Amino acid sequence: MNLRSGRLKGKMTADAVSFTSSLEFDKRIFNADIKCNIAHTTMLKEQGIIPSEDADKIVGALQALEVEGIDALEWDMSVEDIHMALENYVTNRIGEVAGFMHTGKSRNDQVATDLRLVLKEEIEIIEEDILNFLDTLIEMASIHTDTIMVGYTHLQHAQPTTFAHHLLAYANEVKRDYERLNDAKKRVDLCPLGSAAMTGTGFDIDRERTAELLGFGGVMENSMDGVSSRDFMAETVFALAMMASNLSKISEELIVWSSYEFRLVEISDEYSSTSSIMPQKKILMLLKFLVEKQLFYMESS
Repeated sequence: MNLRSGRLKGKMTADAVSFTSSLEFDKRIFNADIKCNIAHTTMLKEQGIIPSEDADKIVGALQALEVEGIDALEWDMSVEDIHMALENYVTNRIGEVAGFMHTGKSRNDQVATDLRLVLKEEIEIIEEDILNFLDTLIEMASIHTDTIMVGYTHLQHAQPTTFAHHLLAYANEVKRDYERLNDAKKRVDLCPLGSAAMTGTGFDIDRERTAELLGFGGVMENSMDGVSSRDFMAETVFALAMMASNLSKISEELIVWSSYEFRLVEISDEYSSTSSIMPQKKILMLLKFLVEKQLFYMESS
C-alpha cells in the first residue's frame, strides 16, 4: 500500500519501488520503531491529543507485534519502509484508528530516534565487553607483577620490564577506548522525537515525556538539527575504528610473541588454526580471544 497514492496519480514501476524501499536495511530498527511508536502514542494519550481507547488499541497491537516478531510484517517491497510496514500491521488489527499513532510526528524524527535507540543499545553492549576485557587485563597484571620479561623496541631487546607493566599498557589504551565511546554516547543519548518533519508540530506534545519513556538522557533542542544530524554515528564509528586499531596492535604483538623466534606466550588451541600444508604453523584468531579470560600464559623467565 502506498500511503501517498492520493497525492500521486501514476503508479511507480516495480524497479522504482524496489530501489526506493528501505525495508531490508530497516530490519535493524524494527524493535526500536515499535518502542518509538509505543512511547509516542502513550504521550499522545496522556496529553489528551488522541482518545484513550484508540491509544490503548494501538499500544496493544504494537505489543502484539513485538511478541510475534518481524516475520509478522507484510514483507513486500511495495511497502516503502519499516514505518509503513508497522502501520499496515496495526491497521490490519485495529482499523483506521492506527493512523493516530503518527499524530504530531513524521518519519523524519521517527527514524532519527530509531537510529539513536539502536546505536545507544549497541554502544552499551560494547562498553560492557570493554569493561570485562579491562577486568581481565588488570587481574592478569596482578598475577604477573614479579614476572620479568624483555621489553622490545623495533623487535630488538631494549629494557627489562614486567609482564604486568606491559599488560597495564594495554589496559590504559583500552580505558581510553572506553572513554571515547562513552563520551560519544552522550551525544547519541538525545531524543529528536517531536521534531516532526523539521520545524516541530502544532500539537501540544510533551517531548520530555517521550524521551523519558524511551530512556534518553534529554531531548535535542533544535528540531531541524534533530532530524538532519548524523554526526553522532560518524563520531561513534571513529571511536570504534580507534578501538579496532588498538586491539589490532595488541593482537599483532601477541602473534609476534607466540612465534617460534620469540616463544613468550602460547595462544590457546581454542583460538587457533593450522596451515593446510605446514603443520608446524599455528594460525591465530586473536580478536575474539582478546575478550576472553586466561587464554594464554607467560613462560617463566
